[in-house]
Amino acid sequence: MRLVKNFLERFQKLLPPDGALKKTIADAASFVANVPITKADVSLSHGVAFINASSVAKSALRVKRQAILEYIFSRIPNARDKVRDIR
Repeated sequence: MRLVKNFLERFQKLLPPDGALKKTIADAASFVANVPITKADVSLSHGVAFINASSVAKSALRVKRQAILEYIFSRIPNARDKVRDIR
């Protein structure tokens, strides 16, 4: 008899779609750093999430970068493969 986890092994490495990941990044930045960010302000490129915001907002995001990444990884565990840094 085979276990259910054996049937679901191929789905464990699926990555989240970019839209869901962008929304989670925007939510994390808004929640952790109290900076109003929308999904349209976030772009992903080569493992880096670029956030389009003012210089004051970017400095607040830079200070709380680690807490934002932890929030993202707690919501979407597979995001570690797509996001390594926030700028």
